Amino acid sequence: MFRKLWKLLKPFHRVFARFVAILVVYEGLQITEGYLISTVIQLFDTRAVQLYWVALFAGLVIYDELFMRLDNAMDWHIIARHTYPIYKYLKTSAISKFLEMDIPWHQRHNSGALVGKVAHGVEKVNDIVDGLSWEFVPTLIQAFLSLIPLMIFSGYTALIASVAFSFFMILTIRANASRAQFREQRHNAYEQEWHRSIEIVQAAETNVMFGQQARLSRELEVIHDKIVGLGLTEARLGIFTYNRWRIRILTIARRLILLIWVMQLFNGSLTVANLIFVSILTEKLFHSFWRFARLLDRASEASEGAQRLADLMNERSTVNNRGEAPIISEPVGICIADVSFAYTEMYNADSGILHEFNLNIEAGSVVALVGPSGAGKTTIRKIITGLVPIQDGCITVAGIPVPQWQSSELLRLFSYVPQGDDVSIFSGTIRENIAFPKPEATDEEVMKAAELAGIHTFIMEMEDGYMTVVGERGKRLSGGQKQRLALARAIIADRPVLILDEATSAVDAVTEQEIQAKMKTILAGKTAIIIAHRLSTIWDISHKIVVIDQGRKIEEGTHAQLMNNNGLYARMVALQTAD
Repeated sequence: MFRKLWKLLKPFHRVFARFVAILVVYEGLQITEGYLISTVIQLFDTRAVQLYWVALFAGLVIYDELFMRLDNAMDWHIIARHTYPIYKYLKTSAISKFLEMDIPWHQRHNSGALVGKVAHGVEKVNDIVDGLSWEFVPTLIQAFLSLIPLMIFSGYTALIASVAFSFFMILTIRANASRAQFREQRHNAYEQEWHRSIEIVQAAETNVMFGQQARLSRELEVIHDKIVGLGLTEARLGIFTYNRWRIRILTIARRLILLIWVMQLFNGSLTVANLIFVSILTEKLFHSFWRFARLLDRASEASEGAQRLADLMNERSTVNNRGEAPIISEPVGICIADVSFAYTEMYNADSGILHEFNLNIEAGSVVALVGPSGAGKTTIRKIITGLVPIQDGCITVAGIPVPQWQSSELLRLFSYVPQGDDVSIFSGTIRENIAFPKPEATDEEVMKAAELAGIHTFIMEMEDGYMTVVGERGKRLSGGQKQRLALARAIIADRPVLILDEATSAVDAVTEQEIQAKMKTILAGKTAIIIAHRLSTIWDISHKIVVIDQGRKIEEGTHAQLMNNNGLYARMVALQTAD
């Protein structure tokens, strides 16, 4: 895990190196101060003249000032170079990683769980770095520096302390390894609880309407009971098995060292002044053992979340950022040739969504895709924009195969209005939502787009007009208002290709007629793909209607031609116009 963490924090390697250099000086000064009492005793025993005492206290005044400044420098280095910069770096890097990942990756992951994993992971990485910065590395350097004078004054003490430390750390590492399985299960439960909690809060109105609050609370209690049970099992193993043996090791070491000191005092190899010094060093050393253990326990606890964040950051995207970025002349034509596609890695006839599909969309034309639900209409939107890779066949946009396009440049050709449930509304103002693809848009451009989308009048009736805050996920807007806002957003983006996926499915009949009357203006000079269930919305504006059923094109032509064919399209029209 620490190797992954080291790799994750690569931009901070030099910062860590400077920190260690400061620490060596800092801890060396602390070791030197430990010899102060011994120096006082020696000066007293030798009846040192007053000048030596004056020099000692003058030196201490200078030492205290330098030490204070060094202590301040170390604290500032940790806060200003570690804690906040690492937090910012990890958070922004994680969001950047999400934005660069392809759509299938996002579909495999739950958004709430991802946000929870990042928040938890960043917190745990900061815990580890703070623990290393404030305690572990200082203690390690202090322990190493303490062994040097111990070896000079009492070599056996240094040897016994080193052996005790080795056994102590072996037990600590084994303890954490034994508890790892419970820790992993507990973190899985944390992610489950996070995801479920977000779902419950987001569906608050549904929960109240159906009176399911008590049941949902019990569900969360069951998850938390599991977390508590795993935590207690893990703690019991650490306390009653491994802690007991660690205490025994240190107790034995202390008694052996005490015996050695007594023998050294009797044979004259250790003075009383030096005994005080080595006893202070030894107690600091033994105290550091427990600090090491606690820090390793904390690091191991935090390591699960940190490792999950590191694994997330190491995932590779299939988005192509090295392809072509050609300059094209509008409008744009699209060709789908013999395409077979499945949302699984491998295509087969059973799992496939599209089967040997062919479609030519001429530049500047309006093509409507119709057919039963699940026929593959929305999938066509995903494959031509490169959001999902196809298994067989070829798709060209502006004459260039999709895999050869740089993904970001390909997507700049498309505007998109999704189905009502899929419309993404941000929690800012109406103006910010409309101008999302073009933040520099003028007020006149925003209003013109809103007028074409049939939402300007509604906006002006609101108290703050275009500066009205719509709330989380646009909760102040109805489904139809969200959809019209999404249409205005697509209009202001002004891309060569416009895809409308049931773009008016959530609006009322009057508003739909208003939008239809302006549709020719909206589509002027663009290549358009309209996915529709309401067939009346495409009769007058489509150059070609393509009928899809079970992933295959079964009919193609104008409205009049398809009605004369008396096929699936004609039956669908008959059903919708029966009244």
